Amino acid sequence: MDDQCEKFELPPTANHEACAALHGFLAEARGKPVVLDGAKVRRTSARMGLMLLSARRAWSAEGQDFDIQAPSDGLASGLMTLGLSRELIEQEAAA
Repeated sequence: MDDQCEKFELPPTANHEACAALHGFLAEARGKPVVLDGAKVRRTSARMGLMLLSARRAWSAEGQDFDIQAPSDGLASGLMTLGLSRELIEQEAAA
């Protein structure tokens, strides 16, 4: 991933404000490669997980990179519970 990518640090908890901030970031970053830092996430939510899944698919359809780096145990566990870890995190490890 090059220096032209857009970067966002996922918040520790996925409350309403955090989801709104992620949504705003994704809307602004559309059409550009994205790197999300998941290191500080303690707890995620279904809303956040679905937003990440939707974004991953949109970026993929446009041929853009969409990476979640350094997923914390909280993020990995939450996405696994939601059944989304395979598409959102395990692809990162395989790349």
